[in-house]
Amino acid sequence: MKNPILVPELRDLLHRKKVGILKSFLEDGHPKETAEYLALLNPDEIWRIINLVNKELRVEIFSYLDMDVQVEMVSGTRKKNITELLMGMGHDDRADLFQHLEKDLVDRLLVLLPLSERSDIVKLTSYKEHTAGAIMTTDFATLNENDIVEKAIAKIRREAPSKETIYYIYVINDEGKLIGFVSLRKLIISRPKKKVRDIMKRDVKFAYISNDREIAARIIEEYDLLALPIVDEHEKLAGIVTYDDAMDILKEEQTEDLEKLMAISGGVENKTYLDVSFFTHFKKRAFWVIALGIVGILTAFIIEFFSGAIEALIVLTFYMPLLNAAGGNTGSQSATVVLRALTLNELNFKDIFKVIKKEFYVSLFLSLCLGAIVFSRVMLLTNPSSIPEEFTLISIAMVISFSLALQVLWATIFGGVIPIIATRFKLDPAVVSSPLLATFVDMGGVIIYFSVAKLVLGI
Repeated sequence: MKNPILVPELRDLLHRKKVGILKSFLEDGHPKETAEYLALLNPDEIWRIINLVNKELRVEIFSYLDMDVQVEMVSGTRKKNITELLMGMGHDDRADLFQHLEKDLVDRLLVLLPLSERSDIVKLTSYKEHTAGAIMTTDFATLNENDIVEKAIAKIRREAPSKETIYYIYVINDEGKLIGFVSLRKLIISRPKKKVRDIMKRDVKFAYISNDREIAARIIEEYDLLALPIVDEHEKLAGIVTYDDAMDILKEEQTEDLEKLMAISGGVENKTYLDVSFFTHFKKRAFWVIALGIVGILTAFIIEFFSGAIEALIVLTFYMPLLNAAGGNTGSQSATVVLRALTLNELNFKDIFKVIKKEFYVSLFLSLCLGAIVFSRVMLLTNPSSIPEEFTLISIAMVISFSLALQVLWATIFGGVIPIIATRFKLDPAVVSSPLLATFVDMGGVIIYFSVAKLVLGI
């Protein structure tokens, strides 16, 4: 957690050139925590402090800084420092940074890098956002299927310091196609003269460059992989997605789905709640709140249409919030479980009738429970003197409890099918479910309630 109290101390130590204390501060703490403290300083102060430690630690601390701080730091004039940082960063982290820079700054920074590094950045930044290609790293180790084990080990030993992960080494053929993988352990314990193709595993899980990044992350999660190879359309190995990146993706996707389910638009913020400006919060929430408010006016028209029934029997209005709440709760539950099943690829559009059947049975039992409770509440706690003489207490109790049961049935089934229908039309079910559910359940509940009242009570 950021601690502003420490900022004046850091500035004072920097001013008094207490190099030893500052170095201890950087070396003793975790780079992530150190980065959180340093982020509160200005870019020049951060440069002066992190330059006190070796390049490896400097790069690690820099990689943990917020993206906006990184952008500010590389926008300065410290060419030597910037070049060292960019060369030391992970290929995927570096590509992510370049995607946040202005084009003229990108051009200036690319000139500082060797041709191979420039080509790597251009390649990684060319992939479409949210694809596996956009989040993969090209920093991985490979072996050829014809390599001898002892030479393969020597090759890995030479390349290991510069690779992000070497626990699994991917095996390619002479054309560069991914054909298998071998673990570092297997490589070490195998006979020196054996060929890699004789000890490798051929059942390798992979994703395509064009696949959604969440697909790659789900494969890593499902098969407990440390990394997932990414191939092009010709199945040539292009990069890997590592476990830590996959967890970040899943966290971001889950946050995004949660926000969409709550009718919050816009991308996921990488900053904390308090660091995001109020206007950004407003922009992300305003659209659906205003849109639903406008659509909600229809509910007011529907209530106005049934104003005669309300005037004839005012007691009915006492239970309108209960009907809307019950519908919203059961509909949200149904939408949530179906949305989760869709996310995990457990359901598709062909299963819609199975979903309707299952949610019908669930809602039937829920409606019986809630209907019985409300019926008892009306019968036992309603003052008979508040009921007009032409109506009986039991008839009113039946109207309210039966309407509640129908509302639960309607809301639960609607909440279950709307995410599936959204996928059919290639819409994001998380975006569609919440707004439509809230609006149509309320509108449907009012229509059901007063229609039953008019039919049974004749008002």
